[in-house]
Amino acid sequence: MAALLLVAPPLAAQTGTVQGRVTDVAGTPIANALVTLVGTNMAVRTDADGRYELANLPVGNVTLRAAIIGYAAETQTVAVAAAAATSADFQLRPAAISLDALVVTATGEQRAVEVPNVVTTIDATRAAEEVAPISLSSVLQGRAPGVQIINSSGTAGTGTKIRIRGSSSMSLGNDPLLVVDGIRVDNRADDGGNAYVGGQTISRINDFNPDEIESIEVIKGPSAAALYGTEAANGVVVIKTRRGRVGAPAWNVYGEYGLVSDRNQFPTNYSGLDSGGDWCPLFLQGYGDCTQSTLESANPLESKTTTPIGTGNRQSFGVNVAGGTPDVQYFLSGEYEKENGIYGLPQGTRDSILTARPAGYEIPDFVLNPNRVKRVSLRANLNAQLSKTLTLQTSTGYVDGDIRLPQNDNNVVGMLPSGLLGSSDSTNGAGGWGFYTPEEVFWIEVKQNIQRFTQAVTATWTPTYWLDFHATGGMDYSGMSNVSFQAIGTGPDFSNDKVDGNRYSDKLSTWQYTVDIGGTARSRISDRISSRTSAGVQYFRNYREVVNTQGQKLPPGAGSNASATDQYIGEAFIETRTLGTFIEQQFGLDDRLFVTGAIRGDDNSAFGKDFDYTVYPKLGASYLLIDRGNGLIDNFRVRGAWGVSGVQPGTNDAVLFYTGVALADKSGDQTGVTIQNAGNTDLKPERSSEFEVGFESGLFGGRLGLDLTFYYRKTKDALVNRELAPSLGLTQNRYENLASTMNYGFEGGINGTIVRSSMLTWDFSLTGSTNTNEVLALGEGVQPIIFNNVQAHKEGYPLGGYWDRTYTFEDADGDGILTPDEVTVNVADSTEFLGYSRPRYELALFNAFDVGGWLRISGLFDYRGGHKLWNYTGQFRCIFVICEELNVLDTPLDQQARGVAGALTTTNSAAGYIEPAWFIKLRELSFTFFAPQRWAQRLGASRASLTISGRNLLTISDYTGMDPEVQEYAGNFGSDDFLTQPPVRYWTARIQLTF
Repeated sequence: MAALLLVAPPLAAQTGTVQGRVTDVAGTPIANALVTLVGTNMAVRTDADGRYELANLPVGNVTLRAAIIGYAAETQTVAVAAAAATSADFQLRPAAISLDALVVTATGEQRAVEVPNVVTTIDATRAAEEVAPISLSSVLQGRAPGVQIINSSGTAGTGTKIRIRGSSSMSLGNDPLLVVDGIRVDNRADDGGNAYVGGQTISRINDFNPDEIESIEVIKGPSAAALYGTEAANGVVVIKTRRGRVGAPAWNVYGEYGLVSDRNQFPTNYSGLDSGGDWCPLFLQGYGDCTQSTLESANPLESKTTTPIGTGNRQSFGVNVAGGTPDVQYFLSGEYEKENGIYGLPQGTRDSILTARPAGYEIPDFVLNPNRVKRVSLRANLNAQLSKTLTLQTSTGYVDGDIRLPQNDNNVVGMLPSGLLGSSDSTNGAGGWGFYTPEEVFWIEVKQNIQRFTQAVTATWTPTYWLDFHATGGMDYSGMSNVSFQAIGTGPDFSNDKVDGNRYSDKLSTWQYTVDIGGTARSRISDRISSRTSAGVQYFRNYREVVNTQGQKLPPGAGSNASATDQYIGEAFIETRTLGTFIEQQFGLDDRLFVTGAIRGDDNSAFGKDFDYTVYPKLGASYLLIDRGNGLIDNFRVRGAWGVSGVQPGTNDAVLFYTGVALADKSGDQTGVTIQNAGNTDLKPERSSEFEVGFESGLFGGRLGLDLTFYYRKTKDALVNRELAPSLGLTQNRYENLASTMNYGFEGGINGTIVRSSMLTWDFSLTGSTNTNEVLALGEGVQPIIFNNVQAHKEGYPLGGYWDRTYTFEDADGDGILTPDEVTVNVADSTEFLGYSRPRYELALFNAFDVGGWLRISGLFDYRGGHKLWNYTGQFRCIFVICEELNVLDTPLDQQARGVAGALTTTNSAAGYIEPAWFIKLRELSFTFFAPQRWAQRLGASRASLTISGRNLLTISDYTGMDPEVQEYAGNFGSDDFLTQPPVRYWTARIQLTF
């Protein structure tokens, strides 16, 4: 830190205090506004009455700034007297663009105008009050341009993937780094491991309670994330939990209840029959083998007597309190959440089970309710002023959750597969179900328990107003247990599981440690030039233990793998460590032009032994062309940034290691070894460089804000699992740094206030983004990488694009029916590019209306387009010859053609089922009623409100499957709709009281 002292101004010998109040132009107090000594990190937030007190200020004239998102910042020059208190009040006016608001960077908080890259800030506290979000990822959805939320399923408890500015890596994850209160936390999506549920995933980001979150900041790409180091190339999501503030305890109590329903129309199973009741699909009639006279149909998923799909419910109850003295502030919260999904045993099935059992028998809850989420969230945050120069901030969170999932998706014992691939005969003895009935499927109990503890501690030492040091340390622990259990004599008889019984168990424990030490010095080189120098060192350790056990052939009454006849156990220990150092220098000119340069060096344990370390540089500039203008333009800023970041290889990708094998020779069985991983001593991180340019502008007296950004990212040294020559005597493949990819696009938005009066305020925002990506090179001799049957990474085309052979058709005899002879798949040609598998274009339109101070109405429309989705469910139903395309007379020829090409030709083609998947959704709609204060006071409260909100209320799309947002598995690139539960609809009501 000695370098920081080189910019030191003289140390102030005496100090004073400034106190006052921050209000809006109408005199209403503004809580949580930040009052800062300009040019330093000395700051304090206002209390619920808008009051503040900033102590230990240097004697003399100082400049203070009051700022908060949604308002234009104001500055004042105040004369500070030694050992005395001076008064300074601020009045802030609303503003659509807040360039003086603080945003988080790797070196600490800075004003937005000083940061050369775009940072999207989401007011999570307001979002929680307005729409009662069902998860943290739902807060992100539609609120940050360039951020795509990929849902894996509509099943309660399943999670999401997050993509920021597209995807760059073909072999590694493309998820952003997740930082909570200064420490890195686990952000992976888990598919249950051995506790298989067909592809449904659970996201760890949704462990965090939205009602505990103050703000979410999205740092997009290497140009912004360079100083976050290795793992940050895919962007960073920074979460700040709520903090205490000076004042009497402010209690907030809420209760929520709602209904969950599935408004999707599940397709019917068809069979064409002739007059004798024999099978007669269209293609057989087209051949003249039969004449269809009857269309048999059944739909066990829609029939009231057989469907297990009903109405679920959701409830939560929570309380939090914030308050404190000038020396100690606290925030405490607790919440209980429970959601019962839409699945349950049909009443008729319940009755038949109870009739067949002895009196007093109770059906197990996991059979009655196979999909359920229960979660308890606790948080305790503390700020303490230990001395005039030393502050301590602690953040402690605990989550205890249980998730119960049904069998679904790509799964022979799945409930939806049995319905969607069932019989057209509802009298077949199984009510039209295919593989197994819901009663059989629901006897498989699949559950996940998560216990998560997150602790962050930050100490800040400010020996003088121009210099501060911080030390952050913390740990994020996740203890997860996945269990799948089928007791003997119950459930589906797949692979003798009903006869034998089985139990699969995974226990995963993950520890993520963060140590971050740094300092920042600020100085004035002259009246016009300012300097800000930051330096630091960081250490991260991620350690994971995995224990897998399997037990088959369980005795009656057994619930443990220890009693199984056939047992298996596996263990894995995974560890990565990163050590990084950085230095950043920023110069400011006239508080308008800011030029920033930085460099970071990282060493990571996953690098090959012959690769030492990597360096990530960064450059950027921000220029405020217009500030506090009068008339059309209030402010106008241009900015540009370039930076480099990376993603490390997998933990063991660079390591040569062996595995044991059983051998037999003349003396009997022996133990030997074979190479399990060839390793690569030169392996290095994937390296992404990005530049972005853009502007922000406030217009019409703060009523309107504009912003636009262009970005271009190139990733080199991307990992490819190259095939090795057998003559090497190694494994079949090994990872090498061979490929390169590219992403570019635009992000932008317009927001503001259309109407502002005492009776009506109308706020709106329209944000959007585009993304184009391409595989620039795979590496010499590397063939296109094909996966998921119809997707591939090919040079010159987008990552994970859809590819298949096309087809043509002609109704040669004019009978309105296509046979396989009349559909030609172009087998002579190679597969053709059919489209992107991820959305290229996104728009989000948000409107909010405040009526007379007693009602707030808000709604969010979400559009995605420019991509396609493989409707594998539709194609697979045709393979089973139960689809409409192959059975229903008068089906349009193009629909018949895709069914024939996808199921009945020698070389099937999925091209007809890879469909445009654009959609417009009414994502959120909410109504908040604010009770008159006298009503609230009767309850002993200062404020009372009722919020009624809905989610997933309307979908407009040409997609012929159930929902264009469905993903069988929210993996890295695999994208298909295959027997997956579509998104469900929520309607909830929340009562909230503030005391």
